[in-house]
Amino acid sequence: VERCEAYQGEEPIESVFDILTLEDDVRTDLLRLPDEKMADVAVFCNNYPNIEMAFDVLDSDDITASDPVQISVKLEREVDDEDEEEEDIDEAQFGKVAAPLFPKEKLEGWWIVVGNTKTNSLLSLKRVTLRRTQKIMLEFMAPEEPGDYNLTLFCMSDSYLGCDQEYSVPISVAVGESDDDDGDDDDSSGGDESD
Repeated sequence: VERCEAYQGEEPIESVFDILTLEDDVRTDLLRLPDEKMADVAVFCNNYPNIEMAFDVLDSDDITASDPVQISVKLEREVDDEDEEEEDIDEAQFGKVAAPLFPKEKLEGWWIVVGNTKTNSLLSLKRVTLRRTQKIMLEFMAPEEPGDYNLTLFCMSDSYLGCDQEYSVPISVAVGESDDDDGDDDDSSGGDESD
């Protein structure tokens, strides 16, 4: 770690992705590990997930107080170009965690969470096991008070440090139709029919 922190290359080494982008000889010099440990590092780095996340708030222009809000989320695992060119890609290998000391095979779990960090409240969450791509729908109730809200969408790994993501999700909540108005209309129309 100290050698990585002291590294004076073009870019500082701050994550696994930075180690992956180094030339082989530079990486070998920095890590200075025996061959069997270097093989373990290679397996870990090759399995380290690079996940792209895209999302869309459905009907974002028509969100009213206390109505359901839906967010469509798409997760996609980035695959190396050379791996993609191979015709015999074993997609069952995607999502397997490099954890040799774990007592059984471990698959990555991803927590997709929507929350309001200002009020420290959780609005929706789902856990998924991602192979290559996954689409999910998160649903929660819009706040009761109309206004602009800045929610946060998180994608968190249960297996790896450093690959969690967070995105800002701004929503505007309009005044909803009140139940009192609906009740008054029913009472007045009901009275007209009995006369």
